[in-house]
Amino acid sequence: PELDQPAADRRGRRVLLRWLFRGASSGGRRQYHVTRPRHSFPVRVLSVQDGDSLVIRPAQSGSEVAYRVRLYAIDAPEREQQYGREARDYLRRLVWNRTDLMIEIINTDQFGRLVGVLYYRATDRRRSINRLMVEQGLAYWYSAYGGHGLGLEQAEQAARRRRRGVWASGRQVAPWQYRRERRAAAEGTGCLRWLLLGVAGAAAWAAIWFVITL
Repeated sequence: PELDQPAADRRGRRVLLRWLFRGASSGGRRQYHVTRPRHSFPVRVLSVQDGDSLVIRPAQSGSEVAYRVRLYAIDAPEREQQYGREARDYLRRLVWNRTDLMIEIINTDQFGRLVGVLYYRATDRRRSINRLMVEQGLAYWYSAYGGHGLGLEQAEQAARRRRRGVWASGRQVAPWQYRRERRAAAEGTGCLRWLLLGVAGAAAWAAIWFVITL
């Protein structure tokens, strides 16, 4: 049915406001796709955040869709940790400007990232980028999340024997433990801040009460 002019005007204003809001909220940043794609497909890497996280785009011509990816069943040192930068740089060398990369999607995580196995098209899936990171001692096998069929356990054992990367000193803190300790410290700092604010507030009220009752 046709709309009367006032209704059409209101509809037009709503469309315009939605368009303006989307433009303002994006701020010109890359928009990441969150819908889970098909199981396996060729990709190009757009950027590498750290030793287990990157941004990809499907390799088919003309695709503008970008996905954030977490490499399945491995955990690389955080950037602030020892070997964090080395892990990021090594992953970048493995994937940058490659035209033969494939990704197999396993799942999505709580942050909306794809979780997958990245590998070269001409190689066995067991010789994945995930495994190469562990073999070099620049990522841990994250056994709590699986990966038992990818040779990650054997890769980690080999890195331990050769004392590569994080296994060189034997004193490296695993990234999941590092994150747990950092969260606990942040929570402790927050509690202390609120306690100090409470003490300061109580002291201020006591001072005001003292002045009033003089």
